[in-house]
Amino acid sequence: MRAAESVREGSRMTGIESNDSQNLVALVDEQLKLYKQLDALSMRQHEFVESEDTDGLLKVLGQRQELIKSITDSATRMAPYRARWDDHVRELKEPLRDRLRKGLDNLSAVMQAIAERDESDRVAMETRRDAVKGQLGGVKRGTAAVSAYGGTAQTRGPRYQDRKA
Repeated sequence: MRAAESVREGSRMTGIESNDSQNLVALVDEQLKLYKQLDALSMRQHEFVESEDTDGLLKVLGQRQELIKSITDSATRMAPYRARWDDHVRELKEPLRDRLRKGLDNLSAVMQAIAERDESDRVAMETRRDAVKGQLGGVKRGTAAVSAYGGTAQTRGPRYQDRKA
């Protein structure tokens, strides 16, 4: 048995978690915290979409972008754990394993809520865009109609002139 396998076997037998496995739980907790912040921003975004507040919406989108950078960083740090996921989970004592499962379940629920809200916002914004597009088309048709009735404008000289006799 290799040394690394021996350490893993020892940790399973003694119930002592390796730092890697404890770091995994901490990373899931961190991701859950970040996604809850993203969820709060998603709710604010939804309010701005509903109230058609473009300035507020742009501000929230900027904040979301910054938060997504943090989430991406956290996901990058999680990547090495995915390769040995089962080993890391087996190394955890039952209370930490339960905490990890609950954290992952909560994370999944928050991500689902964000995705559903964002999809609703996307549909609302597309509907508004199409309405504005239709209104602009009406303005163009109205301008064309006015031009058609007006004919070509010819510049004429003044009709009445003030002259001294």
